[in-house]
Amino acid sequence: MPATKLLSESGSLLKTQSTDKFSTLPFHALAACWLGMVFDGMDTNNFILTLHPALAELLHTSSTSQIGAYGSAVLAIFMVGWAVGACLFGILADNIGRTKTLIISVLLYAISTGLCAIAHSWQEMAIYRFLVGCGIGGEICIGGVMLAEIWKGRARLHATGVLQTGFPCGLLLLSGANLLIGQFGWRWLYVIGMIPAFLAIYIRTKLDDAEDAKKVRDYKNSLKTKERHQLNEHEVQYLRSPIFELFNRSNLMKTLIVTAMASFVSIGAYAVLAWIPAWINQLTASVAVQERSYAAISQSFGNMLGAATAGLLILSIGRKWTFRLSFAGALIVCPLMFLTTKTFGTPVLIWAFLAGYFVMAPYTYLFIYVPELFETRLRATGFAFVIQAGRIFAGLACLLSGQLVGLFGGSYAMAGASIASLYVLALIAAFFMPTSPGEVSEASINSG
Repeated sequence: MPATKLLSESGSLLKTQSTDKFSTLPFHALAACWLGMVFDGMDTNNFILTLHPALAELLHTSSTSQIGAYGSAVLAIFMVGWAVGACLFGILADNIGRTKTLIISVLLYAISTGLCAIAHSWQEMAIYRFLVGCGIGGEICIGGVMLAEIWKGRARLHATGVLQTGFPCGLLLLSGANLLIGQFGWRWLYVIGMIPAFLAIYIRTKLDDAEDAKKVRDYKNSLKTKERHQLNEHEVQYLRSPIFELFNRSNLMKTLIVTAMASFVSIGAYAVLAWIPAWINQLTASVAVQERSYAAISQSFGNMLGAATAGLLILSIGRKWTFRLSFAGALIVCPLMFLTTKTFGTPVLIWAFLAGYFVMAPYTYLFIYVPELFETRLRATGFAFVIQAGRIFAGLACLLSGQLVGLFGGSYAMAGASIASLYVLALIAAFFMPTSPGEVSEASINSG
């Protein structure tokens, strides 16, 4: 992503800020949301990276089938928390503001991650991971919406690409931390996961909602002061809960189709790639601290390349073909990775890089595409629902993959390859995705 192009295209945006106070708002928003993504990447992946040793200790077993079954359950509970948190925080953001809600979500997942370090049973771990999921789901949803509302034009595409590099950077940092302190035990990674709490201070002092979002919120608040009989039809509709608006005649099909696409994106990340560290434990027949870390580093570089090139790819071939290309790549790469590799070595690192690219790149495409589909008054709710509610299905896929591990005699590779075949459905869904206007719409406020 050419930095000079991003800077030049954002120049006009900076000039249009209404006061000196917010003249650097776009860059503060990008910095805060990027850091949030970094910490999301850390706190999301620390369980994936430590799944095998953590559950071996908590369950007092070395059985790969048992660890796989309980591990998939914890991952599923985490996915449910992510979806619940995203929807609740999305609705909250449309009512009390993006910035306030962002702070609450960051504090929730930072504190909950720290609690994972003192878990004494898999049930405790599951509860804490549910809360982590709630916070991360909210933070990712609101951060994506804020960036889409503050950055305009082509600069938004590139800024979103920069934003999405934060998640793999978090995995990269976590992998480095695991190399340094992994030998002291898995709990220390969760202690490090409390660092995001300090991000809340930066958000509180440097960020504010986009003017467009504040205008909508102020208008809704003014309507709430009126008696019901004083409201016209337009104003009554404006006060309706945004979640119901997603299923009206004009929004229903795009809500369902994009939710399906987002579901497959999450399934790839948490029911396919999530098995790579445990699979490496099997390949090496050891704790494999270094091997798991190297694979995660390679995967994170693939993730970053997919995010950084998203804007350029969309401008070159369009939104629809960008999704189709990525889903087709994941459908080919993931099964081949699991089924053709029998020992740990350089091929594992190459496969992890390619899988990281094709599986994770669609997250960036969704962050660019979905905000364009919904108007300001229900954007945070719509963004949260269609992207994060798909994690419910990802959670179900995690449970299924855990059962497949047992069905295939403890083989994480066969379970991962089997779930990856669902990318056929993702590819089909991408041929029915609604056409986007290509821009994030401004608020439309009138009295009907």
